[in-house]
Amino acid sequence: MPSSTPSTVLISGVNGYLATDVALAFLKAGYRVRGTVRSQAKADAWLALPSFAPFASSDQLECTLVKDITADESFAGAPLEGVDYFIHTIAQLPDWRPGVKQDYENDILLPNINGTLAALRSAAKYPQCKKVIILGSISGAVDFSVPKHDAPITGESWNPRDFEYGKTAPHPLLAYTTSKKLADEAAWKWMKDTKPHFVLINMLPGFIYGPAHGHDPFGVNNSSQQWLAGPLFRKDWNFKTASGGPTMVDLRDLCEAHIRAVERDEANGHRFVLGPSHVSIFPSDFVPLFAKAFPVRAASLPEVPDVNAPLFTIDSSLTEEKLGMKFRSVEETVIDTAKWLIASGGEQAWAAVGKRY
Repeated sequence: MPSSTPSTVLISGVNGYLATDVALAFLKAGYRVRGTVRSQAKADAWLALPSFAPFASSDQLECTLVKDITADESFAGAPLEGVDYFIHTIAQLPDWRPGVKQDYENDILLPNINGTLAALRSAAKYPQCKKVIILGSISGAVDFSVPKHDAPITGESWNPRDFEYGKTAPHPLLAYTTSKKLADEAAWKWMKDTKPHFVLINMLPGFIYGPAHGHDPFGVNNSSQQWLAGPLFRKDWNFKTASGGPTMVDLRDLCEAHIRAVERDEANGHRFVLGPSHVSIFPSDFVPLFAKAFPVRAASLPEVPDVNAPLFTIDSSLTEEKLGMKFRSVEETVIDTAKWLIASGGEQAWAAVGKRY
């Protein structure tokens, strides 16, 4: 818990799907939260979300503008002034639509590498900043082009793909996963070469599901949540293009992991895989769970094809040890999220969505 004088946490891209709930968790834990967004319009819309009503009128919550996160020392000045902890969540995603031409080097690889380094260089200017926590991805630790991995993935694992591969990757997913590895790698190299006053922690989640409080809580605009909501609400769900696995973490656990990483010295200097250990699960596996939990919906659930996707598991025992927490099971996360989606209007939102992909 923070002291009588609350610590200030800076969260980049605070209006994002994950960052919104991370911010809310820190606010409820008593921290001051400052979030970065790209425009004042986005700040106003985010601050108007119902979940932030108890905080928006106080000095516990504020937004500041960072229009270009890749610019050198882009977070220096108003964003980092007086900040104790910096959580960097922004990543450049590819366009997933089939047939869209993309310049992987300039549109995905370099923005993710340079954005990460800009965050670190900015933090180095502020002695009060004690920790930088990067919300990375499990793809920094595993090669998604390999069909099956026998050994569990841990925080010591690395995706072996390099910059040259990422530039000409056969699929935008593989360009993105390579960019996350390269950004992760660049961050640790910068730390070794520069030896700044702060410590670095990198979070490596897979897909993230759970009750959410942001602008797209039901996943209709391609947040992680779509891979759970789609099979729950759409009989025509296209599993061929829907990944959604094979590892996952509950959004509530991800938020708790960030708070514990801030508060526990044992977390310093680690890469943490997030989610339950030794489980491989895809959205096609959600369907029988839905049928069992919601029998009245069984007839409206989609047919499940054979899914050809990379198979691996994680071993998060070190994460649980260092952060002092236990991850929810996949069954608990899937059913809790489904119940929340049904109760919160997710079905009505998905009824208006055209066929995905």
